[in-house]
Amino acid sequence: MKQKLKILGIIGDPVSHSLSPLMHNAALGHYKLPYLYMPFPVKNEELPDFFSSLNRRKIVGLNVTIPHKQAVIPFMDSLSREARLIGAVNTVIMKGKKLIGRNTDGAGFITSLREEARYDVEKKHVILLGAGGAARAIAVALGLSGTREVLLINRTPKKAHDLASELGKKFSQTVFSASSLDDIDISYWALADLLINATSMGMKGIKLWPLPLHKLSKKTIVSDIVYNPLETPLLRRARRLKLKTHPGWGMLLYQGALSFEMWTGRPAPIAVMKQVLLDALQY
Repeated sequence: MKQKLKILGIIGDPVSHSLSPLMHNAALGHYKLPYLYMPFPVKNEELPDFFSSLNRRKIVGLNVTIPHKQAVIPFMDSLSREARLIGAVNTVIMKGKKLIGRNTDGAGFITSLREEARYDVEKKHVILLGAGGAARAIAVALGLSGTREVLLINRTPKKAHDLASELGKKFSQTVFSASSLDDIDISYWALADLLINATSMGMKGIKLWPLPLHKLSKKTIVSDIVYNPLETPLLRRARRLKLKTHPGWGMLLYQGALSFEMWTGRPAPIAVMKQVLLDALQY
């Protein structure tokens, strides 16, 4: 007897550029599972109608992207710990008629570092550029992973200070501090084990900040969550300085892999998802 098709998808505004359908449909096809992953362009005012129509649409799981990661929270019946700490949802799981909100962004980043760079953030000193949604997800994941110290640098220092103050109260083993780029002690760069760009810097038309990468230790890893272009201006500069680099496609891949496992109960076929993702990004 043929199994009924179940629908997975991603909601956002816009969402047509998303690579998640390619990645997830390849993974579902690998296992020949009776699912189809679709993009759903949904405007903010359309969220109530969309969530009331999940059963009719046969939707059993969702990814959530900009600008809805916070806006979907009132529609959830419960939130996982990491979603509560981050204050955002990127993965929705249907359990019976209940909606569970989770967030795999930060964990996806940490998993990518471990799997693609063979790097463990425990007890490390980290400089994190940015204080927006992506930086927050990564900062929470660093706290959950036992990072020793996280210095947040942001163009708007108050935003970084507010986030550092908030997270400092939630993670006793990790020291969170904040600074503007101009105020950071130059000697701190040599102490950093990991530099993470969690801003849009390096995307098309967005200039690189004047970062003193030459002050970093040769053991420092430079990571960029921007994945298009594959080698960002930041990673190119780091490579020229013979620093080890960690590209942004890894976070995209592993946050998706974690979502896949939550929906299907199957191990994500990482090699399949990675190949499809990199093929798409090279064009």
